[in-house]
Amino acid sequence: MVNGQEENAAFRHTATQSSMYGTWYSENAVDGVRDSCSHTNTQTNPWWRVDLMKVYRVNRVAITNRQSSYSEIASRINGAVIRVGNVPDVYSNPICAVVSTIPSGSTASFSCGGIEGRYVTVHIPGDGKIVTLCEVEVYGYLGVFPSATNLVHQDVLCHFPPIYFLGNRAVDGAATQSSTFGNWFSEKAIDGNRGLLQLYTGCSSTLNQTNPWWRLDLRHIYRVSKVVVTNRKDCCAEQINGVEIRIGNSLESNGNDNPICAVIPAIPAVESYSYSCGGMDGRYVNLIIPGDMKMLTLCEVEVYGEGPVLKRSFVKMQFNSRADLTDPSIGENILKRVGSALAARGFTNVTLHWSQTPKREVKQKVDTGISRCGKGK
Repeated sequence: MVNGQEENAAFRHTATQSSMYGTWYSENAVDGVRDSCSHTNTQTNPWWRVDLMKVYRVNRVAITNRQSSYSEIASRINGAVIRVGNVPDVYSNPICAVVSTIPSGSTASFSCGGIEGRYVTVHIPGDGKIVTLCEVEVYGYLGVFPSATNLVHQDVLCHFPPIYFLGNRAVDGAATQSSTFGNWFSEKAIDGNRGLLQLYTGCSSTLNQTNPWWRLDLRHIYRVSKVVVTNRKDCCAEQINGVEIRIGNSLESNGNDNPICAVIPAIPAVESYSYSCGGMDGRYVNLIIPGDMKMLTLCEVEVYGEGPVLKRSFVKMQFNSRADLTDPSIGENILKRVGSALAARGFTNVTLHWSQTPKREVKQKVDTGISRCGKGK
């Protein structure tokens, strides 16, 4: 909120969808224009998702349905499930609401009751379904930890998933890019097709712009051993020159500030070059070309390594709270908040529990005999 006014947290944030019909981009549903729409193909369990970039307490989600004189088109939204949470996976987060129906061209608001989450997903279960959204607005406020007075120290034990060997993990991830040229969508760089036989249907490409980027969300943290990049085969092979490969867990600056794995000096047309990353830990793999009037075209990006990364950590935390943390229900609420904060930073599928019962430590107030004005009583 700003000056007591609600703001649309979804406006112009990163959106993606399970597929795309024509040029009905996922970003059309968060552009602030209610007559430009996103649209998936007809498929099983289609979905659309926006990344709010930070964890919000979501009060409500407003959805604008497509304007159409055909009732069968307007009714496509019926049965859509709205989910809010911190896990990018479509079906894992809590349900905010289920859409029964929204009249053609109308906007309906759905209360979420302050569910905490970074991701808002709209999906329709079933076969032969289409998700069309002409605008999705998300209203709430940034999630915060409670303020406090009593000082409490306690250890929390964190269990992360076990390590397993990883092939090309990119095909299971989600891709996005800074802009899209025609129908050269970001997902085409992770479709398993190196684009060499079907250039115009097998590669991703941004527009000519300043610092264009492409990002892969692996959905979990992996220990990346190498990244393989395939260059285009027709013209402009030199456009790949200078691309930085970055790997990390931050989405600050769209992930483009994460540590560098490698810089690509050049890749000949049609070739696939491998770049060693030495086991860098990260959930996000970014490719970015610094500079003005650059275009980033990728015919395939493959990511190899191990993961999800095993971590078993003890974390000493200090809380200031008016609440009694020895109360089990309050202690559990604290763990949920810690889990939300970790998920916002890319640490998903984490199990948290207290290694021992929290204890209260009350600091004694020291009477110095000096008033706030610096004088004696």
